[in-house]
Amino acid sequence: MKLLAQYHLQDFDENGNYCGLDNIASIRERLWFAYSFLAEGSVEACRTGNNIIEASHYDFCHFAPKIAIQIVMKYNDQLTDDARNKLYSYLEDTIEESASEEMDFVGVNDNFPCMSTFIALIGGKLLSRPHLVEIGAKRLHQLKAMLTRRGFVSEFNSPTYTGIQLEALAELANYVEDEELREIALQCEQRIWADQLSRLHLPTSQVAGPYSRAYTADSVGHTQHFAIYAVLGDLLPVNLLNTLFSTRDADPEIVIHMNKAFLQVSAASMMNTIYHCPEELVKHALNKIYPHEVSGTVEFSSSSDAHAWEQPKDPVLAEDMVEYPAGVGSNTTYMTENFSLGTSTHEFHNGVQTDSFHILLRCDPHKETSLQNSRSIYTKYVINDKKPGQSNEYERMSVTSPEHSLWDEGRKLAFQHQNTAMVLYKPKRIGRLQVTSLKLSILIPCQHSEPDSIWLGDRRLEELTGESLEPCPVFVKDGAVYMAFHPLMLTNHGRRAAVKVERVNGYLVLSFYNYEGEVKDFDPKTFVLTGNGFVVQVSSEQEAGEFEAFRVASSKAQFHDNTHSSVHSRQTVLRRTTFESEGVTLSCEYSPISEGIRYIEVNGRIPANEKLAITGYDVCRLPFM
Repeated sequence: MKLLAQYHLQDFDENGNYCGLDNIASIRERLWFAYSFLAEGSVEACRTGNNIIEASHYDFCHFAPKIAIQIVMKYNDQLTDDARNKLYSYLEDTIEESASEEMDFVGVNDNFPCMSTFIALIGGKLLSRPHLVEIGAKRLHQLKAMLTRRGFVSEFNSPTYTGIQLEALAELANYVEDEELREIALQCEQRIWADQLSRLHLPTSQVAGPYSRAYTADSVGHTQHFAIYAVLGDLLPVNLLNTLFSTRDADPEIVIHMNKAFLQVSAASMMNTIYHCPEELVKHALNKIYPHEVSGTVEFSSSSDAHAWEQPKDPVLAEDMVEYPAGVGSNTTYMTENFSLGTSTHEFHNGVQTDSFHILLRCDPHKETSLQNSRSIYTKYVINDKKPGQSNEYERMSVTSPEHSLWDEGRKLAFQHQNTAMVLYKPKRIGRLQVTSLKLSILIPCQHSEPDSIWLGDRRLEELTGESLEPCPVFVKDGAVYMAFHPLMLTNHGRRAAVKVERVNGYLVLSFYNYEGEVKDFDPKTFVLTGNGFVVQVSSEQEAGEFEAFRVASSKAQFHDNTHSSVHSRQTVLRRTTFESEGVTLSCEYSPISEGIRYIEVNGRIPANEKLAITGYDVCRLPFM
């Protein structure tokens, strides 16, 4: 809080107006600043916090009512009458929004329901609205029920949003007066701590994937895990103080989400609570025995590309509406001292932000833990050559994505056995018109360094870039970590090359192509039956010896990947994929059109799909198990 005041008090004039260089305009950011300045407690900071509250324009925001309640609950004596009246007036005008069924736990973004539960329970009591207290209690029981059914919440393991869930539940436990509700809030918080700390990979000081939702800063591993830092402090080697708050302008090498002021004030405000993380989970996180695996089930609601229908029709009646089904999936994170590999069988919501495949690695095991000594690798299906590290136009959705978010334009499923994962992709139907290229891109961020070598089949790329006209395995040596990417079915709609590796905006981008050529429209069925994907094998020098030996062994892998149909009896199309290498066989059959999975098989057996499993920890000790 002192650093935030030191860096940003100067950004507000005597009337509470923001005059800094970053874009701080919304009521959420302004109230975060007021909240943090009041928490810092100096005369100047408190005066500025009150000025911000008095000068703000109040419109609805899912975050702002919670922040307003936190301010009046914690710092009422430090508020001016005008500031206090502004906050109460805002709550009177907006608090009924928390009663909406949209804010229930329905299998989508759980950070909103967590915050709305706090608003309904604490704000309802504050404003003497007992019906809101009842709704808040009902909602908290919904979360308990979800965690009784499943291992993780629907918005699982998100570098940005899981921390928001934790903070809202911690604050609820800190302020709710009903002992039963307080106990449920503490138990839900404990379950989410289990999600986070069991996936903490201390050798890289990051939370390993997969991620339900991830912005670019999340995917590349530059998110600051404020809740974990609140618990571990300097035991987390890469943390808020030595990166985001190292100077006013932050460490220049970290990837910034939104802007520096936004990141700093959001992190500071989220630190302003007392968390309730069980000590045994901390001890387990700090003393993991590798290899270490975390897996569990997750449920998700139906969804659609709501802004993407071909005509602006009634959503209920629109004939061209594509709805992705609700269901239950699982996700897995496998960690060694040198790397982690994570996959998710299903996507969060419509999948534009889901990292269903994610690798995290440390390049040199002999160097200290740092951002410079770690790297993440993740995937996006890309239509019409959109690029990471810049703003992109999504014409069919009438949206321009900001620099901090490259959307996934494909639908995917992924699963794994330890260090081997199968990732199956198809493009989303929304992108079928005016197409110039279709590709699945594996993104390798290179802000600090580049991998040592990349091979296309048996050909080493001298400058780490190149292409192959035919599909071929791609081998990557990144310090002590080795990776083999075996392309699966690459439906060929016409292309110049099947595989390319190129430098783009500070990334190495490894792409498997379905199409590259003149502008072309696809019919819906042809488009969604476009197959792409890969199997990845990850190992290390410690496990595999020399990189050459790893390449030779990986080259012996075999796979079969094809679509099959029976027009007369089934009138449908299924994709059947099998990959075999020494010690592992992965198989899957699913429908690219309906996304129904007939089976997933690992070494001839159906995976156990336990509700929750954590290496070296008895999950029966957790609530609701």
